[in-house]
Amino acid sequence: MDNKRFFFTFFFILLMGFGCSTTQVSKQSVTIITDDQKKIAATYYPAPSPNAPGVILLPDTRCNRKHFGHFTTKLNEAGFAVLSMDFRYKDLIAQARSREEAISTIKKQDLYSIVNHDIKSAINFLFGQKGVNPERIALIGTSLGTRVGLISGVKFKVKALVLISLSGQEALPGGKPIKQLLKEYGDRPILFMTSEKDWGGNYKAAEHNKLYFNWAKGQKELKIWSGSGHGVDILKRGEASEFVLSWLKNNL
Repeated sequence: MDNKRFFFTFFFILLMGFGCSTTQVSKQSVTIITDDQKKIAATYYPAPSPNAPGVILLPDTRCNRKHFGHFTTKLNEAGFAVLSMDFRYKDLIAQARSREEAISTIKKQDLYSIVNHDIKSAINFLFGQKGVNPERIALIGTSLGTRVGLISGVKFKVKALVLISLSGQEALPGGKPIKQLLKEYGDRPILFMTSEKDWGGNYKAAEHNKLYFNWAKGQKELKIWSGSGHGVDILKRGEASEFVLSWLKNNL
């Protein structure tokens, strides 16, 4: 009897261990070399199955991928190949002593180099990964990442866009107005997300996003969450991250 109990207990533990091992998310630290020879740090979560959709996460003014936290893992567990990347100005912005100083510093940089080199190289990287369907690529941007994401979505013709806390009339200084970019983006899926008291655009982000929704064509959706929150802080809400996952599954 004791031997039977021992065998059952051992077999149960073995099954539990096997089950846990199959749910672990694998990830790889990678360095992407851009065509202008910049080294971009990123983390890649491989496609969990063949023909998987791919998602690239675009950070905010801090240019640091780590602020997406556990959302990257949630995306991968939901069936997406995920590339979470820094922007080239990460080390420079890390020296800023306040949010205001960081914003002032980033405005002085060549932000189009992020689109033309960083994002281009990231998309090429994802195209080359096993199991990723290059026709099913989405960009998820927060704050600065929404501006880079919208321009990149038009330029590189990605399948879908999620823009969290976009604000203002133009994506980047001296560039095309957001209204024109949305026209060029066409009828591809796009999700605008913000909060009622999002500080973007001097607390006009919610108002601006209603305009964007009206300007956009085709498969569009707008989600304004109650209370305050900006960029990745909105994604920290369980209901917000689940909303994005569901939207991507339906549109990518």
